[in-house]
Amino acid sequence: MKKINTILISILAITLSSCLTHYFADPVPIDAKDCTSIPEPMQGVWTAKDETHTIYKEKWISERIDSLGVKTTKTEYELSDSLIVKKLDNYYFFNNLDKNGYWIVYLGFKQNNNFFIKGLGTADTLTLANSIGFTPDSTNKAKERYFNAPFTNKLMKKFINDGGFADTLIVFDIDTRTLKDLN
Repeated sequence: MKKINTILISILAITLSSCLTHYFADPVPIDAKDCTSIPEPMQGVWTAKDETHTIYKEKWISERIDSLGVKTTKTEYELSDSLIVKKLDNYYFFNNLDKNGYWIVYLGFKQNNNFFIKGLGTADTLTLANSIGFTPDSTNKAKERYFNAPFTNKLMKKFINDGGFADTLIVFDIDTRTLKDLN
């Protein structure tokens, strides 16, 4: 399938709460169930002052609007070989295949009337090491960490319980169908 960048990379670039990227050799957790669609609580139309996200079962359309109300960008993303969603208990893991051949992972979960997307930030490098004994196999440009060890369901649960996925990137307010301002 054609490799397509995911909306999560765009969200990361837009919110950029961390300058450090964690890469994994395989989609994680490796033994979690693959989903055939984007989680249902995320599906629908979501608005914020300068963007709209329309999310279907297998497609996410992101539109950015400038201060004059003119659409500046429209990007479409589809589930494919380059975007794999995995499920473990009540957690969703959005794995995006980067152009370097490694995967970037984001955590998604519903809590009360919100759906959160969280990423791995600088603090997570230490949590990975202290919680589950994962240290990078290599680094690049001091802002990239590469992990080749298998990241299993059991290890992922421990990592999350120990405070992993410290950076909140986006919050969907299910009641109002809006994106919450994180500033």
